[in-house]
Amino acid sequence: MRTIKLAIILLCGICLQMGASTIDSLRQVVPTLKGNERSKAYMKLSQLLSSEDDPQKALDCLDEWIAFEQGEHNIEGEGKARWSKVAVLTNCAMDSMLLKEAPEQMAWFKKHRQWNRYYDTWDSKACVYMYSSRIQTALREAQDMLADAQKNDDNFGKAAAYQLMGVVYESMGQYDQAVDVFRECIKQLKQRESEVEAFTTVFDYLCQTLDESHRYYEELDVAREWEQGILHRMQRKGAFPELHFPTYIACRCNKASALAGLNRIEEAEQEICKAEEMQKACGTPLGQYRIYYVRVHYALAAKQAEQVLAYCDSLEALDLNAGGDVAAFRGEAYLQMGRMDEAAKTFRDLYYQKDSVFNREMRIQLDELNTLYKVDELKMQTQLERSRFLIGMAVVLVVALLLAMYLRHVAAAKLRREHALLKVANARAEESSKMKTNFIQQISHEIRTPLNVLSGFTQIITAPDVKLDEATKNDINTRIIESTDRITGLVNKMLELSDANSTAVIESHDDVSAPQIASQAAEEARMQQARHITFEMQVAPDVEAVVLHTNMRQASRALMLLLDNARKFTKQGSVRLILEKTDKMMRFVVEDTGIGVPAAEAEHIFEEFVQLDNYYDGTGIGLTVARSIARRLGGDVELDTTYQPGARFVMTLPL
Repeated sequence: MRTIKLAIILLCGICLQMGASTIDSLRQVVPTLKGNERSKAYMKLSQLLSSEDDPQKALDCLDEWIAFEQGEHNIEGEGKARWSKVAVLTNCAMDSMLLKEAPEQMAWFKKHRQWNRYYDTWDSKACVYMYSSRIQTALREAQDMLADAQKNDDNFGKAAAYQLMGVVYESMGQYDQAVDVFRECIKQLKQRESEVEAFTTVFDYLCQTLDESHRYYEELDVAREWEQGILHRMQRKGAFPELHFPTYIACRCNKASALAGLNRIEEAEQEICKAEEMQKACGTPLGQYRIYYVRVHYALAAKQAEQVLAYCDSLEALDLNAGGDVAAFRGEAYLQMGRMDEAAKTFRDLYYQKDSVFNREMRIQLDELNTLYKVDELKMQTQLERSRFLIGMAVVLVVALLLAMYLRHVAAAKLRREHALLKVANARAEESSKMKTNFIQQISHEIRTPLNVLSGFTQIITAPDVKLDEATKNDINTRIIESTDRITGLVNKMLELSDANSTAVIESHDDVSAPQIASQAAEEARMQQARHITFEMQVAPDVEAVVLHTNMRQASRALMLLLDNARKFTKQGSVRLILEKTDKMMRFVVEDTGIGVPAAEAEHIFEEFVQLDNYYDGTGIGLTVARSIARRLGGDVELDTTYQPGARFVMTLPL
């Protein structure tokens, strides 16, 4: 039996060395093997199938391997098989399958506490999003990975998350954030004494990010730190294996790029020569690409345009997807040589190419945002829909009116500044800005309460399990109506303010008595319902029969605003409306015993958004609108500064 087993192992070894032509033979051998030998055979068979560009067969082989290890109850072996499956999906760019497979593998790795493979799989999944231009999703994955690693206190996971986050930030052009997270990644790697390869990747990313943001001094310092770290690890091992030559090549190329950016041409040339010596000894196509790439930077800095073109040819010959960078280098070389037509053509072609890529990426990112923030539509009851529509329309209307008033106010202020002295104009501008700020605060306060009431009651009445008695329903209905009326009143006031600065004459088409105007104004202002004051209307005998040719609605509206102002600013006391006439004018006098108005503010209070006491509700536009209406009807509104008990406003209309 031992001889047979040795023969089988020998045959397996021969098969492993014969490559793709022996895949069928190896398949026949695998079922006869046991334990670790069978695991190794599965691994080699999956590698051969993958290298033969047959990833689906490789995946089938890996599924067999996973099933075998499950049967053997070999957790470590199953972990290798599962990770090999993730690697095949990643290396073969089978992105859709990887996104589908990753959650299952991550759950298994997490369950068995194989944290490195867990975070590596997560990283592979996030990279699919990043390289398919779904940047926001990739960034969210990196942030979630970091939060998970911090929760598990896993330095490997933290480093992987920081590195991924840095790559995403760099691709978004947010270089400062990228540099910060790359540095944090290096800290995590130092804490766990990571291998040279892990340091190489993040140091390389950090140097390239600093180079792209033209922070050459920092790039040079990072490259030196990188080099010292490599030497330190090699000295501990007592050797400098050729395996790490590509790492040194990348390090020296970054140093050369930084030196070229600092215009230290000779030092840059020395670093490039050292990199080329290592490339000749034991290099890779990627290492040669890095050298040519830095040579281009060096030649551009040294104004060696012919050399730039030669190195561009070499870069394209390597066929490593140099892409737009090479075209940009060619364009700059043509500019240095004075070959303007060729430079223009090169940059034009590059522009169209990048514009096409940009448009494609923008479409992808818009689709990504739609996917991230799309929510299912919910069927709502009729009353909820009506309430939401009302709230939405009110908010939109108020915002639109605010914008219109703001633009109108700015235009008016600009016109006034052009006809006034500079000192006065600056003072007016500062005052205007302050008034606008106060107005926005007042509007927010005015509208917030009814909106909150509507929102709260809407949630209550639409909750599926809530049962309300009739009294509660009636109370809620009353509150909703009151809040709606309050918003409607505010909107009406805004509509009037939007026309407050107009000079157009209001058309007078009504013949109405002065007492009728006064009575309607008092009713609209709800003076009789105000319990904190006493209201009295006095009509002179010679006024009873006076008929005014005016606009009934607008006249009563202006007077209502004066009465509303008196009622609001009189906490306790009385308000009196006096009707009297002169030779040519009808006088509507509104007296109160409220807080009064200082004489110095007699004209200021008629300006838009002004409130002398911020502890009172309101928007500071009532007096502005009242005066505007009265003047457009041929009259006026003035403050009688001789009145001492409170405030006295006089509205006049022509007889």
